Amino acid sequence: MGKNERIFETKLHSDTPEMGNDPLPVEPYVSKVFFEQERENIFKRSWLEVARVEELPNPGDYITIDVEVLKTSVILVRGEDGQVRAFHNICTHRGNKVALEKQGNTRGFTCGFHSWVFGLDGTLEHMNAEEYFVGDHNKCDLGLIPISVDTWKGFIFIHAMDQPPQTLSDYLGGMGKQLEPFPHEECEHIARYSGTPRVNWKVAIDAFQEAFHAIMVHRDSLPGAAGSPLNPGAALTSARFYGPHRSLSAWLNMEYLPPDIGMMVGKYGPAFVTSHEDYPGINPDGDESWWFDINVIFPNFFCDVGPGWYFTYNFWPISENETRWVMDIYQIKAENAGALLAQEHTKVLLRDAVLEDFSTLEDTQSMMESGALKSILASDLEIAIRHQMYVVNQWLEKTA
Repeated sequence: MGKNERIFETKLHSDTPEMGNDPLPVEPYVSKVFFEQERENIFKRSWLEVARVEELPNPGDYITIDVEVLKTSVILVRGEDGQVRAFHNICTHRGNKVALEKQGNTRGFTCGFHSWVFGLDGTLEHMNAEEYFVGDHNKCDLGLIPISVDTWKGFIFIHAMDQPPQTLSDYLGGMGKQLEPFPHEECEHIARYSGTPRVNWKVAIDAFQEAFHAIMVHRDSLPGAAGSPLNPGAALTSARFYGPHRSLSAWLNMEYLPPDIGMMVGKYGPAFVTSHEDYPGINPDGDESWWFDINVIFPNFFCDVGPGWYFTYNFWPISENETRWVMDIYQIKAENAGALLAQEHTKVLLRDAVLEDFSTLEDTQSMMESGALKSILASDLEIAIRHQMYVVNQWLEKTA
């Protein structure tokens, strides 16, 4: 076999768009103007995942979330009727926030400025000194300002538009259908990590949607897991594209990791599911030497799944070179000590791997901003990076 001949090839589906193979410009990763276009034409027009329903188990439970790219604070609250609603965290009197805590349980929201009181359904229940407000106003029109909200598989999504052009189900399309069988509800939350690196949101996302980097970046936490003579570039086993979304199956070096890596057997009991055969919602192509699926829901949400576990990333843009990142880890509910040990192992392993991922991001951003590099090369190993920029440009062009 020739020196430059490929040994392993990623299986691409017929729905793979024609994206070309030209170098990708650096400007979209550093430009303030480009970032503002993304804010207006992508993030204000997309369904954005913000939480899970388990975070609001009881009537009156609420959480507040800063969505910097929309320049707003959002209240998610479960009403007395059990419905989850979303509101801008703003009093309709003078614009003060009405919820100051990150989470809690309440019978309503009272503005700390002039004591206007809003119900869990957003209605204005008490307008302090109402008799002094003259002119054309209607108390019924002064409730909290709603935000479009919907749920899918326990994930809560919001949309900045009052009447989104697509339902959440239609927006997710084939990605939703692929992930639908996965038993998210059987998993429990075991860890959350977060950070605010000085990096463009696309630079950050690009670092997590290919396995090529694992050979070098994860040489300490996962040595030899992603590359071998059978697959020296750590090429993905397969890739699927669903409109703006993408699903990527990562390859695993089975010679490095023993078949029972997912088990902690002995007096503590089995840890969690070890076989991915017949496990719902994962490895859709039945690839051999499969590791896990990287599922990217455009523009900024990951839901990566494996046998008995999943984890999510949210990449929230703050500016053209700052991003708030949140990672949540979920695993099959622990029923014995072995499973608890597996959860602790998972938390530590993923923490260390993510720290390695972040080790490159700020250096990449700062050097892109130097102007020395005008474009970057994206190989076929990095097809997801090319697809990300392809979709971003599509969304900006259709609103131009």
